[in-house]
Amino acid sequence: MPSPPIASGLPSVIIHLLMVMREEKDTDTLYIRHVHIQAFNGPDEALIVEALRNNHCLEISLVCEMDDKIVGHIAYSPVYHNNKVIGLGLAPVAVLPKYQRKGIGSALIKEGNKSVFKKGFKKIFVLGDPKYYSKFGFKPAKKYNYYCKFDPEGKYFMVSGRNIKSEKQETTVEYGKEFKEGKRSA
Repeated sequence: MPSPPIASGLPSVIIHLLMVMREEKDTDTLYIRHVHIQAFNGPDEALIVEALRNNHCLEISLVCEMDDKIVGHIAYSPVYHNNKVIGLGLAPVAVLPKYQRKGIGSALIKEGNKSVFKKGFKKIFVLGDPKYYSKFGFKPAKKYNYYCKFDPEGKYFMVSGRNIKSEKQETTVEYGKEFKEGKRSA
């Protein structure tokens, strides 16, 4: 009988010590695909990540390893206004179901956001639960006059960054074409 995974039942402080965060390698792609399919119960997000990778649009792609396997992944890709890159979009982030609620997603977001700013980008956009993402410094994007067609009312579209100033006029943020193409069957 195989032994249970190391992470089972351990406090989150110890779990964080067992996590290895690193940039993705070429040999990780099938494992990353598996994480997204399992986390989202289908292939859509995995297809988006693959399209971003194939189009050389994965600006940052980090994995989390535990128990000698990849258990989480986060991707950041360019977002645009009038065809000009204005920041990076955090999407998607995924953790294998049995590793969820252990702080892995949060650790990926914190590490990924640090990487974004180290690379010199000033803004990160995300479409997600405001209660969750506000823990990482995200604020409603509409407060700064940024909007996204995926969330026209601005309830879930958020931004984080350094010295973000409100735009004088409504600014529509566009995700890459991969987010439109990614929603198809595997």
